[in-house]
Amino acid sequence: MKYNCEVVQDLLPLYVDNICSMQSREIVDAHIEECPRCKEQLTALGDRSVTQELSQERDGVLKTHMKKEKKRSTMIAMITSACLTVPIIVCLICNLAVGHALDWFFIVLTSLLVFASVTIVPLVTCDNKLLWTLGSFTVSVLALLGTICIYTNGNWFYIAAVPVTAGLLICFMPYIIRHLPLPAFLRNHKALLVMLVDTAAVYSIIAAAGLYTRYPGYWDIAVPIASFCMILPWAIVLTARYIPISKMYRGAVISLICGVFCAFINDVAELTLGEFDKLNLLKADFSNWNYYTNNGNVAWLFIISGTVIALILAVAGRILSKTKRN
Repeated sequence: MKYNCEVVQDLLPLYVDNICSMQSREIVDAHIEECPRCKEQLTALGDRSVTQELSQERDGVLKTHMKKEKKRSTMIAMITSACLTVPIIVCLICNLAVGHALDWFFIVLTSLLVFASVTIVPLVTCDNKLLWTLGSFTVSVLALLGTICIYTNGNWFYIAAVPVTAGLLICFMPYIIRHLPLPAFLRNHKALLVMLVDTAAVYSIIAAAGLYTRYPGYWDIAVPIASFCMILPWAIVLTARYIPISKMYRGAVISLICGVFCAFINDVAELTLGEFDKLNLLKADFSNWNYYTNNGNVAWLFIISGTVIALILAVAGRILSKTKRN
């Protein structure tokens, strides 16, 4: 035999899994024709029955454990639900006895629904627990706000409901988008979808506030300032996601954008409010800090800080790129 048994036996696991080279396979084939012991060992390694039995046993243990956990969660949910029925029944009786009608009882009921949405719903759902919990929590909170609004004869429901819904969307939209089944052409643009939804949420809050306050000139002030403020998050997301440069260079660009944006935000606000006379940068005087020069001084500090940080990140990116090439 050209090769000893130890060398061939080291190759047998690779041979069985079909991940060895063609030359190694030829060596094993030639050896097992002359060596009964290695051939017997190859036959034993090729027997997948033990592996399949272990796999089936593992799956059975996992299924049993999942059934036990589900049964336990269901039991806890039932106990929690039973505990929640006690205050519901007590409030029902008290409301009927005192007011001879059902009014504030519904406030208590919807309040308990809010509590149930973050305690019972995660226990009884198996998949996408956060999505189900978030959805039920949003619906129950809106039901609570609507009930209170009706009970107090108010007209403020939408001014409370819109910011609550928009705030939850802004906080949880990255998670929601990640778990939604999206078409193929949208899967690589999840950050863009999140920004579109967040932008719509911000403008919905502005619209709700304008409709509720009916303040004269509200739209002429709120929309331009909000639109300018939305430029910064959009610029950051588009730079971080779509510009084909290294992370350090992206950080440098974002630092410059933030510095320039913060330097001109007061000018935009003054222009919108009709108080603009000239750029704050032109009013700067670092030797004299007062009401007239403060905004200009701070604006220059923003630009200088953003530029310095951008230079540091750019130099660090250059050094890292050279290091990787070397």
